[in-house]
Amino acid sequence: MQNLIFSKKTIVIGVTGGIACYKVLVLIKELKDLGSDIHLIMTEHSTHLVDIKDFEKASGNEVQTSLFYPKIDYIDYIKKNKEIKHISLADIADLFLICPATANIIGKMANGIADDLLSTSITATIAPVLICPAMNVKMWKNPIVQENVKKLKKLNYHFVEPEYGELACGYKGVGRLANLKKILDRIGLLLKQRNDLKGKKILVTAGATFEEIDPVRVITNKSSGKMGTSIAEQAFLRGANVILLRGHNSVEPNYNLKEEKFTNVDDLYNKIKKNINNVDIIVHSAAVSDFTINNKEKSKIKSNKELHLELTPTAKIFEKLKKLNKEMFLVGFKAECNVSEKRLIGSAYDILQKANAELIVANDVGKKGRGFDVDTNEVFVVDKDKNVEHIKLADKRIVADKLLDIILQKIK
Repeated sequence: MQNLIFSKKTIVIGVTGGIACYKVLVLIKELKDLGSDIHLIMTEHSTHLVDIKDFEKASGNEVQTSLFYPKIDYIDYIKKNKEIKHISLADIADLFLICPATANIIGKMANGIADDLLSTSITATIAPVLICPAMNVKMWKNPIVQENVKKLKKLNYHFVEPEYGELACGYKGVGRLANLKKILDRIGLLLKQRNDLKGKKILVTAGATFEEIDPVRVITNKSSGKMGTSIAEQAFLRGANVILLRGHNSVEPNYNLKEEKFTNVDDLYNKIKKNINNVDIIVHSAAVSDFTINNKEKSKIKSNKELHLELTPTAKIFEKLKKLNKEMFLVGFKAECNVSEKRLIGSAYDILQKANAELIVANDVGKKGRGFDVDTNEVFVVDKDKNVEHIKLADKRIVADKLLDIILQKIK
């Protein structure tokens, strides 16, 4: 059954010499069933592991392995105006997928090495490039490999990182090719980017605040900032002008977003005030401390005696935001722990009314796989008319993208 996101899209898949390369056959079939046109580049090492004919049969296209045709005559190329493979494949791609990606191809990409058809085509393409690493756990943890991955992320290459599990080499650890469903979901996200947020200025807050007890101790919460950072990244990929305000210990964005780090509640509020002018949308997902320390010490407190802290409620930043910019579309988050769905939605609606917000995203952080410091989430999005849209448990990137869809529907 064809899918509008995948239909008539050209995906060039680079297959490298990792044991997991046989899994790509399943992915090709799924992409073909969704309506995509698949072209394959296989490295020499990958052809020693699998049969090219299986990949040609699955894709319906000839597999390319060499930078030039055998016995190439450059004069013949010029006279006949023949296509040059690394340029033609780079040009036709709506998406370039490297699956599996070895440490070798990651190293080449990170350092601008183009010495075969795959690495040259990647260098020549302007399509989004999605990299799905698979390798030995020790190779994946190698600091050089990690530095190359970090470098590519900063250059706006996309990754579906490997998972923990049994590896072909006999080891157990992180290095196994990610679940194919996860890879397919990420392909869908990248193909979906339509620049539909182009021209919109979006301010996103993410992560936890810290309130000092003394110079070395703080009270905080378990927020990693993964949800807010995913929202900022997906908005950026859809063309928005994004400003990300994130807590000092929150996850780093994968792309070169405009960002500032905050510490405590007052610092966050001041940074919001500084950046709020002409903002079209604010997504306030930061986990803001409900209390500050009333009797904060200027020097480190000795640990050999009981300590009694005086906590004072902090100002509710979210309720102040509309007063700073009445025209913006305001989205907030509400976390509860082990409550009923009815109570969760009711609590979200109460906050929406107090802040005069447009949407509240509510989730139950007491349930497994939802909320703080995990890669997945399940949320309920509540609007002013108390309509509720349920985004089922999924990777936070998927949740972020669906939330942006809802926001777009509301502002059109």
